[in-house]
Amino acid sequence: MSSSPGASDDAVDSEPAVVSVPRPRKSRDSWLRIVPEEVATPPPAGQPGHGSGVVLRRQAVRIVDGHVEGGYTDVYEVICPSCGDHRDLNYSEVSPRLQWLRGPHTFETGLAVFHKHQGIPWPTPG
Repeated sequence: MSSSPGASDDAVDSEPAVVSVPRPRKSRDSWLRIVPEEVATPPPAGQPGHGSGVVLRRQAVRIVDGHVEGGYTDVYEVICPSCGDHRDLNYSEVSPRLQWLRGPHTFETGLAVFHKHQGIPWPTPG
């Protein structure tokens, strides 16, 4: 027995089955939601709040896979993870904005930049 299109018989329906998907429940804990205007940004340089992750270190000649190769130079760099920098990256691998913060600095200048970035008073040479 042949059937024509649109004929009613015991054939399987060609439309997809409707599946109900559970709706997410409303969260009563507002702290679980991330709202764009509530996203925290690091404070500007010179303001407190950059955290204890900021470091002043001697600049490596080269960093490969997070390890120093070739020793260190005689200059220092400031690295601030709160600003988006990462200590395992080489100087050439970070953005120009982070390169400006990093340096290179002499030891005294590096200390001054480190303290200014943290918002900690530092005496300037008179």
